[in-house]
Amino acid sequence: MVADFFIQHQLATNGVYCALKYSNRIPAGIAFKRWMGFPKRPIPGLRLIPDGYVELETPSGVVAAFLEVDLGHERLRVWRDKVRNYLDLAVTGNFEREFKQHRFRVLVVADSERRLSAIRQVVLSATDKIFWFATFESIRNHGIFASVWQRAKGEEPQSLIREIP
Repeated sequence: MVADFFIQHQLATNGVYCALKYSNRIPAGIAFKRWMGFPKRPIPGLRLIPDGYVELETPSGVVAAFLEVDLGHERLRVWRDKVRNYLDLAVTGNFEREFKQHRFRVLVVADSERRLSAIRQVVLSATDKIFWFATFESIRNHGIFASVWQRAKGEEPQSLIREIP
């Protein structure tokens, strides 16, 4: 059973990677720059192992983002810890030191709207910054770069990368 969850999770993570790298809907001016997976903690002492990390080159600079794939197997208490750890990473300078970028997002992709809503509430109790939320279905139906992303606060969907004027 645990192996099945691991395989499902890895396949879902790979699906997001493929959507970011190989989508035929990538906006003009956006290029896939780098992907990292994490078999262990990326920063010693930080109790966090993201599902992935991506950098996208845009005309206005690099968009750096960690990926969190959620298939509903973790308790929301785990999400409270993740949020705290990502916020620590954002403010301590460790992210900039390790990844050579100034800021990052956390892309959370969940298996249902209900689950996504529960995670958004956990995140909103701590911050309305850095976290972006979408479902696998919305990405599959409209594309990862489409206006399928929500923030912790507000209901207006946004595109992953702002359109280039």
